[in-house]
This record gives sequence, C-alpha cells and structure tokens, in this order.
Amino acid sequence: MSVKSSITNNVCTLTLCNSSRANSLTSDMCSQLVVALDEVERNPVVRVVVLTGDGMDLSSASSAAATPPFDAALAVFDRVAKFPKPTIAKMNGPALGGGVGLLFCTDIRIALDSAFIQLAEVKRGLIPAIISLYIVPQLGPSLSRQYFLTGERVSANTLVNCGGHIAACVSSTENLEAKVNEFAQILVQGAPNAQATIKHMVQFISDSSNSEPEKFAHIKKVFNDMLVSKEATYGMYKLHFAIKKCILHVI
Repeated sequence: MSVKSSITNNVCTLTLCNSSRANSLTSDMCSQLVVALDEVERNPVVRVVVLTGDGMDLSSASSAAATPPFDAALAVFDRVAKFPKPTIAKMNGPALGGGVGLLFCTDIRIALDSAFIQLAEVKRGLIPAIISLYIVPQLGPSLSRQYFLTGERVSANTLVNCGGHIAACVSSTENLEAKVNEFAQILVQGAPNAQATIKHMVQFISDSSNSEPEKFAHIKKVFNDMLVSKEATYGMYKLHFAIKKCILHVI
C-alpha cells in the first residue's frame, strides 16, 4: 500500500509510503489517497486528519514518467483542499514539487525546523501548473513568482515568518509529534458541522470568481443556518450553564 491509515483518539493519520522515492506522488499513490480520504469522511469517529510521509520526507516531485495524468493529480489536490474535516500536515521533512501542493491544500501545517519546500520544476523545464491553483492564492503573486522562477529552497522557519504559511516549527521528531497532537486535540473540540461550514465559507469568500453579492448571500445563509443548527443550540446551552455556574460560584 502506498498510503497507510491509523486512527487514535478521533485522529486519523494518513502516511504516504514510498520512501525509496521520497514519497513522490505517483498515480497509484494519488488514487489510494483519494480512496483513503473517502473512507475517512464516512467514518464518524474520525474528526481530524493528519497527513505525513514515511521516512525523512513529506512528499516529493514525481519523475516525468511517473507523473499522474492531469485529472488524477487535480483530483487528489482538490480532495484534500475541499475535505470537510480539519487537516494537518505533519511535515517531517522536505516537500518538493507536488508535495508542496499537497502541503498547501491542508488547513494547518506543523514542521521540523530542518524541513523546507522547493519548487524546482523550472530547472527541469517543467512548470508547477496544477499546484499553482492552491499555492498562489496563499503565497500571493510576488512570492509565487520568486519561488517558481528560482526553484530555491525555502525553509520552514521562513514560511512561519512570512505570513504563517506554516503554523509552527519544532526542533525534534518528538516535539513534532507533540505539537501535531496538541493541534489535533484542539480541533477535536470543535463542532464538526461548524468546522465543515467554516472551511467551505473561507474557500467561497477567497474565490475571486464569486461576486460581492454572491459572497454576501453566502454569508447570510451561513449566519441564518447557524442560528437554528443543533450544534449551536447545544453549544449555547452549555455556555449558558457554564456562565450560570460561574455566577453562582462568585456569589
């Protein structure tokens, strides 16, 4: 199997397993990852997905011969980017080419401080075409042009400091595990439908093809649906009694 799955404490870890090729995104791995995500979405026990790589790499570029077809590659990136449950990238090593695209499709990224990204396609006469759909909106046009044109290595620490594209850097694999678990357990505390709605809302608002009236209408619907949702009713019920308990304690 190119993708291994394990579940602990409502958190599913999906591990890319092709360490002899630095976990490159082959056609087989792409299809297996989509299938794994489909299974995870259907599993109500799983609240958070952690994406990582086997060995010393998160994921690297494929060789020209092993590069997945356009539709297969787009399908896996889009599946991760639009996955309704929170996703965390556990960056245990470098992310290259398509691996960078996968990284930028996740919600939260935690990295070893020795990790880096590199978009070196230009040095081989290639273009980071599909992954640009997910990288450019987050990095912005200026940094995207720089990293795409130079193919330079960009450290995880740099990505922390230039806009929070990585949430945190840690110094050891033990600290990486701890930090990922910390974020995962915070996410588990959130209401699942609210989290899915938030993810879709952010994507809708940040999509420049949607007009301002369309964005306004979307937000209005989100707001009105929220007021009558079971999650909000339960959440406000708990908040009411928590406040009441605090007041009685003070009195």
